[in-house]
This record gives sequence, structure tokens and C-alpha cells, in this order.
Amino acid sequence: MKLANGPTLLTVKDIAERISYDRSEDGLARTLRQVRHWTQNDLLETISEKNTGKGVPRFYDYHSSLIIAGILLELSRYGATVDILKPVADNLYESFEDDRSQYMLWQEMDENSYLQVAWNTDPSSGRFMDAVMHMFDDLDKGYSGNELMSEPTSSVVINMSKLRERIFPGDTYAT
Repeated sequence: MKLANGPTLLTVKDIAERISYDRSEDGLARTLRQVRHWTQNDLLETISEKNTGKGVPRFYDYHSSLIIAGILLELSRYGATVDILKPVADNLYESFEDDRSQYMLWQEMDENSYLQVAWNTDPSSGRFMDAVMHMFDDLDKGYSGNELMSEPTSSVVINMSKLRERIFPGDTYAT
């Protein structure tokens, strides 16, 4: 849906159809439930009212919602739960609002770009706390500070170029 002279908005179904790996009816239904679950737990932000009631769609921003939902789905494949994904989503929304240039960069590049996601842990309990994210690309190799972070014990690296091809097939990333 496109508002007159405004941003393109998506529904829960639109997001599920774009990010889902399994395009079968069951696969889309599973992804749809996951997107709703992320919304209810404040991992995905809506433009409209979050609790709309039956038959009234929620609307999401095209750019941030697709990118963040795609990243959340990737991390969910590794068994990340809502409490582990929440600091990631918060960090992504904050980064997206502060500086869209990094997200636009990976959309326009021919080279592979990557997002490395790690979590700080509580030293006494070992529980995950806030998320640490770092973007880099194939052109950054050899430049100090612009390649894979080596500090975390473990992290997940997402090939954002492949994610882009999957969730924005044939689309140009309109700003």
C-alpha cells in the first residue's frame, strides 16, 4: 500500500510473503505467526496501532520492517528467542533511525556486504544482554576496523547481499 505522496506501507502478510523461505501455505502461515509474535513482543514496530483488532490490518514501514524482519528471521534460524532478538531489533531500529546510509549502502553495492551480530554477556550469569552489530563489505578487507570483529566469543554473520536478493527480488531500493 502506498499513501499519497507518502511512504510505502506493508501488512503482516506482505512482510511474511517477502521474508519467508518456505513459500508453501504452511510455510507462509508459520512466518505470518512469527511476524505477529515479533510485533506483539515489540521486535517489529508498526506505523499504525499495534493491537488493531480483528479485520483491521497493522501497517509497517517498507524499508526498516523488511530489512529488520529479514535479519530477525535469519537469526531465528539459529534458535534465537525473542529475549535474545529484542536487543538486536532495538539496535537495528536505533541504527536505522540514526543513519540510514549503512543500509542504503548494502542495497546499492555490487560487492557482498555483511552484518555481524554478537551479544554482550553478563559476566556473572553468562546471559545475553545488549547486541553489538558491525557492517562491513568485501571492499573493507585489510582496512583496520572495517572487517570481522574478533572480540566476541561467538557471533552470527549475515550476508546482507544475499538477504537483499531474497527479500527485494528485482526491486530497486527506493528511498
